[in-house]
Parts: sequence; C-alpha cells; structure tokens
Amino acid sequence: MRIQGRILRASNLAERRVLLALGVDHHNFKVSRRLNPFIVARHVKKLAAGRGDLPALKALLRKTHVPAPVLPDSTTEPRTDGEQHAA
Repeated sequence: MRIQGRILRASNLAERRVLLALGVDHHNFKVSRRLNPFIVARHVKKLAAGRGDLPALKALLRKTHVPAPVLPDSTTEPRTDGEQHAA
C-alpha cells in the first residue's frame, strides 16, 4: 500500500482486490480521520498476503464514535421551583 496523507493506493493487484472486496473505490480510498491510515494499510497488506481477517477489517472501518449521552429535552418537562428564576 502507498499512503499519501489519508489516501491509500493499492500497490498491486492483490491489494486492489482486497479494497474491492471491502466495497470501496480502489483508486482513491480515503481513510476516516478517526482511524490511523497506517494501521488500515497494514490490515489490507496482510489480507492481500492471505494472512488477514476480512471481517475484522470491516469492523475496524465501521467503528463509530462513542455516542454522546442523550439529555432530556428541557422544553417537554415542567420546570422545578429552582429553575423558575432562570427564565
């Protein structure tokens, strides 16, 4: 894999096939900012050599941020006596 910033480019046909198996454009595969492009490239290189784990790489690429806690909507709940002065 060739790494140019956050863009990964396949160096050979085996790496291109791995990127196609992931369902991404093999010409310009841009790695998300939340992931390290070197780690993604290492996983793709291992898969191309026949030693990697495709489901693990798919899970890595789907990894999402931890969602923020959902706070109650203050407009739907009645105010308590302590919150009356803020209005």
